[in-house]
Amino acid sequence: MPTKQRRIPQGINSLGEAVRYLREEQGLTLRALADKVGVSAPFLSDLEHGRRQTDRYDELAKALEVPVGELRELDSRVTPELKDWLVDNPKLVVLLKDLQSSGGPVPLEALRAAAKRGR
Repeated sequence: MPTKQRRIPQGINSLGEAVRYLREEQGLTLRALADKVGVSAPFLSDLEHGRRQTDRYDELAKALEVPVGELRELDSRVTPELKDWLVDNPKLVVLLKDLQSSGGPVPLEALRAAAKRGR
């Protein structure tokens, strides 16, 4: 019988916060999760504290029993394609700033997908 996937609760705004919350919820040490993911415990600590980024979403999602998409949504990095697209479309930067100041979510995944289609 498949295990029910966990969910990242509202109010968690970064990948590091989510990883730490889910790790602690499962009672995993940094070392135990690092072993499952294939990274070092210091790397994982840096990730949790926002000092590092990662692309190991699949491994983290599997180890933390959470949908990979929920982790990806918390990645605040801007891809090179998205940077180029925003340079080519400066009015979007104004729109994004307005969205951000309104307190609403900035749909980075939708923007990344649109930038890839636009190239």
